Amino acid sequence: MRLPIIKKQNRYKKSIVTFGGINRTGNFTEGELEDATSISHRLFPAITQRRKTSLVFPCDSPSAAVVADKECIAADGVLYYDRKKVATLTSGKKTLAVLGKKIFVFPDKLYYDTQTQKVGDMCGFASSCGAKVSFMSNTITFPEVYVKEERDIVKDTFPKDMKIVAFDSASVNEGRVILSEPSLKNLSQLADGSIHNEKCNENEYCIVQSAVYSEENESYTVTSEKITVINLMKDIFKELCEGDVVEISGCTDIPENNKSATIVSKAENSLTFDADTFTEGDENATVTVQRKIPEFTCVCSYENRLWGCEKNTIYASALGDGTNFFRYKNLSTDSFSVESNGAGDFTACTVFANGCLFFKENVCYRLFGSRPSNFQLSQCFEGGMLSSDKESIVNMGGRLLYKGVGGVYVYYGGTPQRISDKLGDITLENATAGSDGKNYFLTADTKDGREEFVWDSEKNLWSKSGIKDTTSYLCFGEDVYRLNTAGMEKTEKDWDEDTFWSMTLCPFDEGYYKTKSYSRIHICAELFSGAYIRTEVRKDGGLWEVIDTSYGDEKKYLNIPCVIKGCHEVQIRLSGKGKSIINSIVREFSIGSLG
Repeated sequence: MRLPIIKKQNRYKKSIVTFGGINRTGNFTEGELEDATSISHRLFPAITQRRKTSLVFPCDSPSAAVVADKECIAADGVLYYDRKKVATLTSGKKTLAVLGKKIFVFPDKLYYDTQTQKVGDMCGFASSCGAKVSFMSNTITFPEVYVKEERDIVKDTFPKDMKIVAFDSASVNEGRVILSEPSLKNLSQLADGSIHNEKCNENEYCIVQSAVYSEENESYTVTSEKITVINLMKDIFKELCEGDVVEISGCTDIPENNKSATIVSKAENSLTFDADTFTEGDENATVTVQRKIPEFTCVCSYENRLWGCEKNTIYASALGDGTNFFRYKNLSTDSFSVESNGAGDFTACTVFANGCLFFKENVCYRLFGSRPSNFQLSQCFEGGMLSSDKESIVNMGGRLLYKGVGGVYVYYGGTPQRISDKLGDITLENATAGSDGKNYFLTADTKDGREEFVWDSEKNLWSKSGIKDTTSYLCFGEDVYRLNTAGMEKTEKDWDEDTFWSMTLCPFDEGYYKTKSYSRIHICAELFSGAYIRTEVRKDGGLWEVIDTSYGDEKKYLNIPCVIKGCHEVQIRLSGKGKSIINSIVREFSIGSLG
């Protein structure tokens, strides 16, 4: 009797004990990840969850932050230093730079002095507000004391039973509002022309135009002309200094007095310049005197100077003075400017090693030197940066990391090396970045929304943190702070046990085609209290199938049966919540007749 031949079935086990980073190129090795979220490689070769973040300073939509002894944050309309409000800003995104004890804010062109705790105007703006200005051949003289009134129509609502403090008359004496003796009146007694100062600030008062009663709301709507008295006192030029180069503008009676000139000396209400600077006479238009500050698109500090770019020109401030960019006296302390010989505008700048790097969209320039006479600008390398990615620049351990045109790069000197190839088809736009000295945190817009990518510089691995709302970073030492619409968040040392995490391994084909059958998957994992892990598989790019969900509070070896027959490749996805450490994965499969 002839018995059928039973073919021997070859059984194999393959294990992963080292997990790699994200690799979306198609040229991957076992253990690398096709996708992941909220994971970390800090316990490499194992996979863990990201660290948690906590809101440490709530504020409204901060857009920039720096460290100057203590942290300084520019939020929507407010500048904070040491988490206290120190200045009012315009709305919109800001750029901050530190020089000495001063923090400079652009495009507002103001600074905060951390030593004197005062806010200053970089332009040193002074205006005559229409008062008469006297020009001598070398002198401008403003009135010592003068007053400007601003008038607005306002409507205020008051309860019908309210009594209001009224005045018969109001006058202005040496810039101060003087009101007559007060009297208490019912709202129904307010006649046109009555004077009151309800809901007014100092040096304001209201002249009533009408008081209308509403029976429905049982209230009076009082329409008034509000008068605000602006008192321009002595020392109007307090923000300007000897040696400042200023722009005089607004002259209409003697237009030739609109010019740039250097202040030789100043008094409380007058400025002295070089002889024969002006045409003598009086000017009755609004005259302004201010330092000229370029319209910087990017700024940095180097060699005790503030550097910035306006279009195709690089400017450096006078030595130690971040408010003067046009002081030229043939001294080593002078300001400095240079125009590049290449096309296009500058998009970003930073300090690196013993010089500055200035980026355009297609090229980078290097500037080095210690004073205007030996500052030199030369082309450093090809390949530049978009203006929208200028906040991605990070100095980290003698290396410069940044999102340039074509990917993410690391620069040691010489030619930048691209480190983002394994991110494959992921496009990154509007990037911002920070670092803890080891990891490079990069947040950018992708086709799937805003994402934070983390590059581990020691292991050359990419991962995704799952944090999606970062607008900027503040980093010093190992501390990483993220800015988002809610305020400033700090990265803590502990695991984020409340976030959902996931890791999808790149496909396994085991070196065989269409002849494999999988029977078991073994996972070595540490599941802490309250954590769970879900295991899914899919065959040849098909639908995902959940094959196990495990809970626990100890180290577990999961022995998970699965039935996958006759496949070319298989993928494994692990996900869960809570503190977990994934140490290894073992695949059990056979080659032979089951295929």
